[in-house]
Amino acid sequence: MSIDTLSVQAYNATHALPTPTSSPPPSSPQLKQSPSFLALSKPMVTKPLRKVSIIATFHKMIQDLDGRDKSLKFIQYLFKILLHHRLVNPKLWSPLTSQFSMTRKLLRLGHVIGPIRELAAGPSSVIESLILLNAIGNDLADDIYCIFKLGLVGPRLGKRAELVAYYCWFVGILVDLQSNFKTLRRLEKEQDEEKAFMTKVSIVKLLMDGIFCSCDIWQPSFANGVQAWAGFFSGSLSGYKLWQKCAKS
Repeated sequence: MSIDTLSVQAYNATHALPTPTSSPPPSSPQLKQSPSFLALSKPMVTKPLRKVSIIATFHKMIQDLDGRDKSLKFIQYLFKILLHHRLVNPKLWSPLTSQFSMTRKLLRLGHVIGPIRELAAGPSSVIESLILLNAIGNDLADDIYCIFKLGLVGPRLGKRAELVAYYCWFVGILVDLQSNFKTLRRLEKEQDEEKAFMTKVSIVKLLMDGIFCSCDIWQPSFANGVQAWAGFFSGSLSGYKLWQKCAKS
C-alpha cells in the first residue's frame, strides 16, 4: 500500500459524516396564546349585582305597619297643605284627609302592648320605668280617643283622653330629643358620619313633632297652617329614615 492510499484513507476516516441516530417523530408546533385568550379559555364566574329597585324598596316598606302609617301620613299632610292654601277643592279632599287620619289611628290601635311588655320584663332603672309609663299613658290615651271617634265611648272620656295623649306625647318628644342629642355627641366623637347624619334627621323630625304637639296643647290662631307644614316635614323625614332602612336590609 502506497503512502498516497494511506493518506486518502486517513482523510476519509477523519472527515466522514457521523452515522445518523434514530430521531423522535416530529411533533406538531404549539402556538403561544396571548394572555387575553388564556383568560377567555377559563370559565367566567360572574357574581350577580345587588340592585335594589324603587318598587322593591317601597313594597318592603309598606309590608311593615309603621311603613303604611308613614306613607299615609305623608299623603295626609300633603293634602292638608293644599287645603290650607286653597289649592284643591275642600268639599272633595277634606273628608278624604279626615279618613286618612282615622285610618292611621286604627293602624296604631293596640300599640300600647309594646311598652307594657317592656315594663313587665323589668326596666333597668327608675328613669326607664318612668319613660315606659309615659309611653303607656300616651298609647292608651290614643286608643281611647280612637274608640271615641268610632262612637264606642262618650265625648267626655274621649276629650280627656285626647288631652292626656297630647301631654304624654310632648313629654316623650322631649325625652327623645335629649337621647338623640346625647347619641349625636357620641357619634361625632367616633366620626361616624352616616349614623350622625341619620341622628340629625331624627332630631329635626322630633322638632317638627314638638311644634305640631305644641299647637295641639296651646292652640294658637295660626295652628292649622303650622301643623300642616310640621306634619308634612315630620312625615317626610320619618319616611326617609324608614326608606333607608328598607333599602339596606
